[in-house]
This record gives sequence, C-alpha cells and structure tokens, in this order.
Amino acid sequence: MPIWVRVNALCLLLFVSCGLTTFMALGADLTSEETITVVIEARQFKPDRTVLHQGQKTTLVFKNQDSDLHAVVPFGLFAGISLNISGNGALEFGGEGFKRVIIPPDGTAEFHFTPTEPGEYRYLCDMPGHEMKAVIVVE
Repeated sequence: MPIWVRVNALCLLLFVSCGLTTFMALGADLTSEETITVVIEARQFKPDRTVLHQGQKTTLVFKNQDSDLHAVVPFGLFAGISLNISGNGALEFGGEGFKRVIIPPDGTAEFHFTPTEPGEYRYLCDMPGHEMKAVIVVE
C-alpha cells in the first residue's frame, strides 16, 4: 500500500477522533429525549409517583381520560427553567409565571423541559372536589 494512502487514512482517523472528543467535551447531549406519560383517570393521576432524571431532556405528557376537566398545578418543578407546553389544555399564568394547565376530557398537555434540580415536586388538580395529588421525583 502506498505511503500516501496510509498517511491519508491516519489523518482521517485523527480528524474523526479529535472531532468526536471535542464534541463530547463541549457537553453535547447525545442522549435521546425521555417521554413520561401520566394518565388522568377516575379522578387519579396514574402513576401517582413519577421519576425524572436531572439533566435529561424530558417530555412529560398528561392525558385526561376522564369526562371531567382536570388541572395540573405543579409546585416548584418548573421554577427558573426553560419550559414549552403543547397540547390542547388551557394555560393559566400568575405573578410568578406559569401557574396551571386545565385539560379538557380526552385532552393532553405536554411539558417539554430539562429538570435541573433534584428533589420531590408535588402537583395536584385544584378543580373543586377532585382532591387529586401526586409527586414527581427528580434524581
């Protein structure tokens, strides 16, 4: 094999390995997005305890399979982070930003975010008489 072929192959190998090392050193997120679904049914959040992973891009989906309106009122989980919400729920905002989303029967609300702080974060449905509560754990 001619020397120039070996030199070109070596250069290509070094270029690729240096490029990947630099890409990884810059903190590139090579993992896929995690999707977690919480079903609202029979006036309950199912599951009532959900585990998310710190630093992992996440889509948290709430599906309302009841015939009633339901709300998702989170406490602290979305404080200070970038949050996108999609679906057909009605968003409500207060003095500190996002307050809750009201989800119609057969509706969904999708929260797209990356959890940054570990801990336990409670959420509830504050519709009159529903008394639904659950927790999200960020590990």
